[in-house]
Amino acid sequence: MNYCKIAVLSIGLLTVSCSTQHVESAKTVSLSQKAEKLTDIKYGSHERNVMDIYLPADRSPKTAFLINIHGGAWVQGDKKDDGKLSEYLLSKGIAVANLDYRYANLTDTHLPELLDDIDHVAKYLSSHAREWNTRKNGFSISGGSSGAHVSLMYAYTKNPQIKTIIEMCGPVDFTDVQTLQYVKAANLLDVLNKMSGNKVVWNPGDAIPEAYVKTSPAKFVNQIPTMIIHGDQDEVVPIQQAYILEKALKAKGVQYKLVIVPGAGHLITKLPENEQTVFTNVVEWLKKYGTN
Repeated sequence: MNYCKIAVLSIGLLTVSCSTQHVESAKTVSLSQKAEKLTDIKYGSHERNVMDIYLPADRSPKTAFLINIHGGAWVQGDKKDDGKLSEYLLSKGIAVANLDYRYANLTDTHLPELLDDIDHVAKYLSSHAREWNTRKNGFSISGGSSGAHVSLMYAYTKNPQIKTIIEMCGPVDFTDVQTLQYVKAANLLDVLNKMSGNKVVWNPGDAIPEAYVKTSPAKFVNQIPTMIIHGDQDEVVPIQQAYILEKALKAKGVQYKLVIVPGAGHLITKLPENEQTVFTNVVEWLKKYGTN
């Protein structure tokens, strides 16, 4: 485990009073916690099971702690892609686990394996809560594109203790025929099949493969507060997907917020003004729903 720290904890010891009849054990108290970053922490056995941990100054078990999942169509991408967001959240007093996870393939790694990786992260964070002075449970989760999809599926189907979800430009419903037609035209059915484990060749007019149904977050929404952020010019994941999730959340009476970024494409933070819109909304949402 390689700990690369940008700052260290300042520890003070309480005085110890002693007598011939009684000796009081020494106690350790954190007098001033500084921001800290731990890089390439190994959380599982696979080579991609590594993460960077961002711990803000003056943190406590009530501080929001975000598990962040990068995009890349489930088959590429890296935690460094979201480094800027993680640094921004750190500066705003929010803890972050920015992680890599296994890539999906056509043989043995599909959505369940990806969710297992995220579960290992949550358990690792929980087991180090005392050491880091962070929360033991009630983590928040976020992601962009395919990372948004994985975040939603993890919170909705695997870990109901997630406090809140922030999904950015994510695909949410693979039973929507218009969306599937778009995916097919963009030559993305192969990566969808890798993620879902689908073995059935789909063409317009065919029944929707069961694997697509089982991996559509909009079919599994629960009562976890959810923020949706999407560009209205997204050329990869049509904004229609954001509206589908909004409708599902409304139907269940779930607390949610939809943020449409005018003029933004799939790389939603490409322009500085759009980046600021996204980052500001993420912080506000986590301060409201990610703490306790």
